This record gives sequence, C-alpha cells and structure tokens, in this order.
Amino acid sequence: MPVLTAIDVLGVQRFIFSSNRLRDVVTGSHLVHWSTSLDGALGKLAERGDIIFAGGGNAVIQFDTLGKAHDFTARYTRLLYDEAPGLEVAVVHKEFQSGKLARALREVQIEMARRKTERTPSVPLLGLSVTASCQETALPTMGFDAAEPTVALCKGILKRRERKEAANAHWRLYLERTGKPEFSPEEFDFPLELDDLGRTIGDTSLIGIVHIDGNGVGQRIKTWLEGQEEEQEKKADGDVAVCNGYQEWSKAIDDLGQKAFQAVVNRVCQRVEQGDRDGKRILCITGSPFGLGFEMKRVDGKWMLPLRPILLGGDDITFVCDGRIALDLAETALAVFDASNVPHLGKITACAGVAIVRVHAPFARAYELAERVCACAKTMLKEKGLSGCALDWHIGSVRPGEALSEIRARQYHADGHRLTCRPYLLGDGVKEPETWRWLSRELLDNPDVGLRGKRWSKRRNKVKALAEVIREGPKGVQSALKTWRVVDPRLSLPQAIENGFFEASGTPLLDALELLDLHLVLEAGSTDQGKDVVS
Repeated sequence: MPVLTAIDVLGVQRFIFSSNRLRDVVTGSHLVHWSTSLDGALGKLAERGDIIFAGGGNAVIQFDTLGKAHDFTARYTRLLYDEAPGLEVAVVHKEFQSGKLARALREVQIEMARRKTERTPSVPLLGLSVTASCQETALPTMGFDAAEPTVALCKGILKRRERKEAANAHWRLYLERTGKPEFSPEEFDFPLELDDLGRTIGDTSLIGIVHIDGNGVGQRIKTWLEGQEEEQEKKADGDVAVCNGYQEWSKAIDDLGQKAFQAVVNRVCQRVEQGDRDGKRILCITGSPFGLGFEMKRVDGKWMLPLRPILLGGDDITFVCDGRIALDLAETALAVFDASNVPHLGKITACAGVAIVRVHAPFARAYELAERVCACAKTMLKEKGLSGCALDWHIGSVRPGEALSEIRARQYHADGHRLTCRPYLLGDGVKEPETWRWLSRELLDNPDVGLRGKRWSKRRNKVKALAEVIREGPKGVQSALKTWRVVDPRLSLPQAIENGFFEASGTPLLDALELLDLHLVLEAGSTDQGKDVVS
C-alpha cells in the first residue's frame, strides 16, 4: 500500500536566530532551505519522482511501502543530526488506497498538526563535564572557527560557518538577473555584517527587518484538496491529476516568492548611481527625496547592497535592509503578490510587517517584532472583511512582553482621537485615500500638498508643529492652517484630509511625520533632476 510521508521543520525562527550574528543567521536560514530542498538533503535520499512537494521547511514524499518510508526517515534524521545540529523536524506517515491521494494529503496535514502538539520536546544533555561556552549561543564549545581562532563555538555554529560559501552562492543568483547592464554581478554582494548595510557614519543608523506572509494560503489549499477529494470520489483513479495539480500550485507559490524577492533586488540595483569623491569611484543609492540617499559600502573589493535576504520559502519572505528603504522594498514585494495568479488557487495576496530598529538591536527580537506587526496587518484585514495586500510598521524596539496594541493606545490616542491609521492597505493607486501608496506619494511627496513637497518644505517648523496640533483634533488642525495661511496662503493638505483627519479612522499625519526623514522612495523625484550623486 502506498504511503505519504510529511516533513515539517520545527522552530524555524528559534533555530535561525539562535545567534545574533548576521552571518550565522544567513547560514542558519540556508540550512533550513537545504533540509527540505530537492538540491539538498531530500535530493540525496529520495527519488525526485517520489517528491510531491519540497520547500519552505516542509515536504511531502510518496513511497511504495511503509518500510521504505521508515528507512528514509532514519537516514534523513541522521543526516540532519550530523549536518544541521539543533534543527528539529516532525515526520508523519500515512498509508492510503490508490485513488484517494487528495484525502490522504488532507489527513496527513491534520495528523501533522496533532503530532506537533503531542510530541515530547527534545531535551539534550549538554555540558555535563566542565566545558567552555559558545560565545554566540552559550551552548558547550566544540571547536574554533579558522577565521576567529580565539572565539569558542558550539557544533551548530561551526556547521553554519562551514556553509557560508554555499549560502552566499544560493543568494548570488539574484544578482545575475538585476536588469542593470552597467554593472556586472561580480561587483556586488549581499553583506554578512549589519554595519555594511549602508549605515551613515555620524547619523542615527537604523535597519529594517521586513517580514512578508501570504494571506489565507492554508485555507485555500484545504479548500482545493476538499474539491479534489470530491472529484476523486467520482473517478476510478485521479491520483496523477491530484499530484500534478499539487505540484503546479506549490511550484507557482515558490516561484511567486522568488519573483517578489527578485523585484526587491532589482528595485535597489536600479537606483545605484556612480559618483566621485577625491578622484575615487563610489556608488550610491539614490531616490526621492534626494537628501536621504546614501553611499554603499565596499568590502573585499565588492560593493555591498543595502539588503540581505534571510528567509525565502514560498509566500514567506524575510529580509533585512537599510532602514531608509525598508518600506519602499516592502511595497515592491507586495506589488508582485498583488498581481499574482497561482494555478488552482487564484490571486495570492500578502501582508508585510516592517520593524525599523537600531543597527545593533537584538536581531531575534527585531524579527519577532516584524512578525507581530505583520500579524496586525492580517488582523485588520480580517476584522474589516477586506481583501488585498496590507502594510504595517513600527519604529524602535519594544520591551519583551509589551503588546503593540498597548503601545499604540498609549502613544497614538489623545482626547478621543486616533492619531494613526496603521495598518494601511497597499491600494490600487496614488489617489486612493487611506492607503500606503496614497500616504507615500500624495501625503508625503505630492509637490503641492505633500509634507515633503515644495510648499511645505519651506515651512519645516510648521510641518514639525503638526505633531502637536493633531492632538487637538480636526478643529485644532483647521485653526492652525488658518493661522499659517496668513503668512503663506498656499499651505494646504490633500483634499481627503483637509482638516487633517479621516472621518472614521483617525489621522495619517503622525504616520507621515515619522517617515519624513526616514522613508526613501527608490524613484527619481521631480525635484531631483540635474543633481550630481556625489561631488
């Protein structure tokens, strides 16, 4: 009797972020990818034709007998123990009758959920003798890295360091498809240190952790499987059709994630401009407003993009970048999801959470914050019954255990007025109010009424004063505008918020003010023409 074997990697975030070093986070992510990829652990132990799905920390494999499934599991878990210490997986086997593949696929998911909740947690006995502690994880030391011979490291970190080149090679493929022929891919690389992401010396350096996750993908898959199960009841044997359909949409989702990240890389590379300083060639990231552009770092003869991919598994994407471009890149990735059409599942939308923190803030905690912010965007869509993509962000760290709702209730409410409109829908265009594209292109950068436009940029003190004025509500904003127009009659806000507030949902002004000197749009602005990059 044929058998389905399902694999689910457990504690992915805990495993990846067990170290606060970016290089170890990157290689940890690569090990997760390797553990369930056709080119990694699975390709060594199973026939490609038997693998129904593999990727993103999950896999489904079909075997002829239960004995073969058990034999594979023994060899697979041993390989993980040797090559990826600390990475845990749950494995479920499900026998099924020919012609019942759709039901088996649905039931194996239910069994996997049960297995993950009922399993006995792994409690390894470590450091029973007197041992030195790993300086990254505090686990018992097993050796030293050749590049840092005085730094004691555990087995897990040592294995990660061995895979540094393989991890870099995996991501370097995205540099070969940037669509920017002026620069060869060999000139660029993704940084392995946070300090090389583009931080500006002498200025507050911020990084952005961007987490993107698809909306309701699991429910769509469940609905599709139920439909296929009904179809199989009517047919003698539809296993081949079910298997092909499963592989079609799983590959399409995987391709969608890759396409989204490729768009992010292309977006950055398209705004790389050459400059000159003291006779030396430099490269800069430029955009609008021009003053927020910054110089790229050069390490070991290569220019470091202000971007580093962390996780990429289907509809689940995480990357870290310079804080100034985090929101623009999140929008770029969401735009790809917004235009998607996955076979059998249709359009897959997504939400993005962006945590903008200081460059040396604890990395795992910053990632957790990005996940929580993303969850806020998903909750907003559910509560309002909306579809589409959404975006939310938070600037600054959060104390452990402190809820975002508590922070926003404390900082973004005054006299019954809500002083934020986050999360934002992505929106279909610039003119659609109360969306991210409207906030970025209209409220911030419209030449006439934008807070960074020609008129307001000459009244910088009044722009800053809006942060206090909005606490008095719509009447306070109207009164302030009336007073300011005595000096400059042209000062006004976009028509959708003439008094500074949306009628039902609050004001977006404080959101815009927070991004005034932080949000770099990777497009040439109308006021940027004719400026040299660096002279």
